[in-house]
Amino acid sequence: MTYSKVLTTAALTAALALGAILPTGAASAAELTEDNSYRIFGSDRYQTSLEVSWEGWEDGEAETVVVATGADFPDALAATPLASSYYSPLLLTKKDSLPTGFADELKRLGAKKVILVGGTGAISEKVQTQIKNLGISVERITGKNRYETAVNIAEKVGVKEAIYVATGANFADSLSISPVAGFYEDPILLVPATGAVPAVVADFINNNQPDWPLVIGGEKAVGPAVEELFEAEPVRLSGPTRYDTNKAFNDFALEEGWIEDSSFLFISTGTNYPDALSGSALASLLPAQLVLTAPNPTAASKQQIQNYETPDSFYTILGGEKAVSSETLKQLFAK
Repeated sequence: MTYSKVLTTAALTAALALGAILPTGAASAAELTEDNSYRIFGSDRYQTSLEVSWEGWEDGEAETVVVATGADFPDALAATPLASSYYSPLLLTKKDSLPTGFADELKRLGAKKVILVGGTGAISEKVQTQIKNLGISVERITGKNRYETAVNIAEKVGVKEAIYVATGANFADSLSISPVAGFYEDPILLVPATGAVPAVVADFINNNQPDWPLVIGGEKAVGPAVEELFEAEPVRLSGPTRYDTNKAFNDFALEEGWIEDSSFLFISTGTNYPDALSGSALASLLPAQLVLTAPNPTAASKQQIQNYETPDSFYTILGGEKAVSSETLKQLFAK
């Protein structure tokens, strides 16, 4: 994955072109306008994921496509690095049937293979058969539970320099790290909020010691036991709320140069996962910060909007009005 490859994608090319013509010092504070923002949305979470794919990937660009369930988050949390490793969008499907337009999007992408994330309880054999009937081969990555599924994804992705560990009990922390983890193709492991680290997770860490162990969330989200598994000193990034943790990670990624340019910023609701999940695959092409917001934005979310603002800022809003309303955006960008 290279930055230059991002320039071939339709939506991000447009964003870069727009950024290039915005006047330097155009605004003294972040401001949302029709010229510096774009909303990607569909009639539901499934159609939004298809719209994200259409905006980010040109015809024939994804021979392998990663698919997760849009009904629940556990199996999908670790999927963005897998999608990024194949330069694939992250499409969402219903449990027992392909959403409207899904088959057409696979054809447009030039898919020859689909990787289903999760077992048949998440994505049924019916869906697998429907995809095979399109003349597309199907592979499934699953496990006995969400923790083993994430490890099996990690085995597929491999370990380069970093391993991320987040709670498997909620989705927000994993979503916060997904664009950067995806860009660098670093695996995301999941652990229970309390109690012992699952043996399958501990074994993977012991056998794949990274240069950068990152623990996302406070000790109520990821217990201290996981830190003891790493040979290198882990970096724990957290805050009192999911929105503070989101800011802590984005600040860290910018400070370390893992995100080189804060101009391209994605905004999603922090109260549900589907739009941010499919959008994270698009954000991972740069990578860009994914800012999570509540319906009434917290100080942490608002601070990110202001702190990351540049003369070339471009904002991609993920989801429709029910996900991120115009009123929410108004509050988020209020001076």
